[in-house]
Amino acid sequence: MSEDLRKRGPAGGVFSKRAVCLALLLLPVLLLLVFREYRAWAAPADIDSQIAAEERRRKELDRKLESYRSTIRQMKVKENDLLVRIDQSQQATEKARQEMTILEYQISKLQKNIAVLNEEMDRTQNKIQDLASALKQRLIHISKYGTSEELLLIFSAENTHQVLDSVYLLGKLAAHDQFLIEQLQSKKQEIELSQQTLESHRDRLLQQSRSLDQERKKYHSTIKQTNTFLSDIRRQKALAERAAKEMEEAQKAVGQTILTLMRQRKERDEAAKKAGGKGSTDYLAGRIARGRGSMFDWPLRGPISSPFGSRVHPVFKTKSFHSGLDISAPRGTAVKAAAPGEVLFEGWMRGYGQVIIIDHGRNYSTVYAHMSSTRVKEGTVVNAGTVVGAVGNTGTTTGYHLHFEVRIGSTAKNPLDYLKR
Repeated sequence: MSEDLRKRGPAGGVFSKRAVCLALLLLPVLLLLVFREYRAWAAPADIDSQIAAEERRRKELDRKLESYRSTIRQMKVKENDLLVRIDQSQQATEKARQEMTILEYQISKLQKNIAVLNEEMDRTQNKIQDLASALKQRLIHISKYGTSEELLLIFSAENTHQVLDSVYLLGKLAAHDQFLIEQLQSKKQEIELSQQTLESHRDRLLQQSRSLDQERKKYHSTIKQTNTFLSDIRRQKALAERAAKEMEEAQKAVGQTILTLMRQRKERDEAAKKAGGKGSTDYLAGRIARGRGSMFDWPLRGPISSPFGSRVHPVFKTKSFHSGLDISAPRGTAVKAAAPGEVLFEGWMRGYGQVIIIDHGRNYSTVYAHMSSTRVKEGTVVNAGTVVGAVGNTGTTTGYHLHFEVRIGSTAKNPLDYLKR
């Protein structure tokens, strides 16, 4: 009979209802915790990875700029070198742009975190109100009936089993009351912590917004200074001619850099052969057989804004020699390797901005200049079509385009003679 009472009787029914109520009370708490863990795991991850990637690009840009300054010091270029001054201005612009990108991502992350915190605080506040309401009802019940109800339940028991069941249920009821109180305290502490975190995020958001404004001012100021400087050069014929001459010297310097790097690579290969290793790879094997007009693929598709050969310089407005093709494209357009090869140089060069030089073997190399960013390192072996960087306007340019060269040794050749028709 006692078994029937536990299973089907009033005490068993009360226990079942209490268990269901307890489960229903705990369910929102568990859902809140699961939701918070999911949001914390899913939401910021993408922005964090983007911030980390931009930080890496900033460090890489700093490395390139320091390498460029070191090269300029070694070359003992005069301080009043016009191209160096233009480059320094361009470098400051690129660095400010990179800082702006990082700050914009960080601000976006903080705004999302603040939105998540506000949502969590609203849910926690609603939970506090529910818990407070439940405790209020429980206190009203206790004040109305006191302990008489509990004693009546015990003394009305027909046997020992019913007494034990009643005591057990009363204990569960008291434990649930304690649970409600602890939950209420926990939620209050949680909302206080969320408010502190929210204030901290808001302070950081304010600081980073100010920093972003400063970087924007710096960016626009640098562009203005560069444009003013270029306007002065154009107005003064002597300065324009001098700048154009420096640009031609910079083109020759690229050829000398290629010769030096190729010689170093040849020495390295010969040393490797003596040590029993492999020699240099003939990256153009198979392409030479196609004929000169099909040796290289186009690094990108776009209109040619300036051809190879003599031209009126678009910046200095003087007649000069142009050692490659200028292919117009929007900023950030992917630049691809024109043929398989090994990256000889990756960095910043006077007048050329951010540059990639690829050695293809057989004394051939290609040059990719004015890029906004690069994606390969020196020594990297690339295939035809490998993305090596992105279109920009670094160095001495009038807009976004890729400056592309084909060289045999140090001599610049017309790329149209070697690119696929």
